Amino acid sequence: MNIFVLSTGRAGSKTFAWACQQLTNFTARHELRAHQIGPIRFAFPDNHIEVDNRLSWHLGLLARHYDDKDVFYVHLKRDAEKTAQSFLRRWSASTFRASIIHAFAHGVVMKGNDWEESERIEVCRYYVDTINTNIEEFVKNRPHMTVHLEDGGVSFEAFLDRIQAQGDLEKCKTEWTIVRNAGR
Repeated sequence: MNIFVLSTGRAGSKTFAWACQQLTNFTARHELRAHQIGPIRFAFPDNHIEVDNRLSWHLGLLARHYDDKDVFYVHLKRDAEKTAQSFLRRWSASTFRASIIHAFAHGVVMKGNDWEESERIEVCRYYVDTINTNIEEFVKNRPHMTVHLEDGGVSFEAFLDRIQAQGDLEKCKTEWTIVRNAGR
């Protein structure tokens, strides 16, 4: 089985991947093939958990590659306002060329010049709503569940049960509590 963890980003995706690296019946990575294009972008190993927020822009191709296979989707969610605020901080602080919020704010929403500081939070909120809606529509007729970053691990533990996780489950649950890639 392949498991794809879809999210907006800024929602605990690195934490999810690190936690799942404690499992022995799956491999797990964060953005393993994010730099690839074409069919190789979707050539994930079997029994692999892929955590990559950019897959939410490739849902049609993901379906083309995996709808006839044993696959499970996870919608990883964090409080929408906290996520938008995290993107806002990232927008101002990051010079990362591949920043998803910069790409969305100036490429998907076609704005060639700079956004006013007062407008940026609305762009971040719109991004979060757009991606969460895309994921919700994609998974609704596919095997899936939602994992909430901020529910004290309840839905993450349900995920582990659902996939019949094996390995160091206590370490896995401990890793789930460690914040990774936090905004500054």
